Amino acid sequence: MSALALAFALVTVVMNGSAQLLLRKAALTGAEPARPISLVASPWFMAGLCAYAVSVLAWLVVLKRTPLAVAAPFVALVYVAVPLASRFVFGDVINTRMWLGMALVVAGVTLVAKH
Repeated sequence: MSALALAFALVTVVMNGSAQLLLRKAALTGAEPARPISLVASPWFMAGLCAYAVSVLAWLVVLKRTPLAVAAPFVALVYVAVPLASRFVFGDVINTRMWLGMALVVAGVTLVAKH
């Protein structure tokens, strides 16, 4: 994977993770799918959608430059970034099993990156 593709893969992970955090904040502050106007009125929800859009655009850059079999595992880093960030932002608890799972994800992505 080229340095440019790697950089965009990391942007994809950061923006995708950010989108998930923003959407959780939206849900906690009144955005409800059953009331679509509450979604449009929520700045957290709208920011989450924008973050997802940026992550998709960055991902397209990665896919243009890297085989999917190599690129796709990088998205799994979201399974590490989101729990860590939610621990600090929302006070979520990360138990031992989750720590082990995140370590395995990092190990797997590292193995694929050395392709």
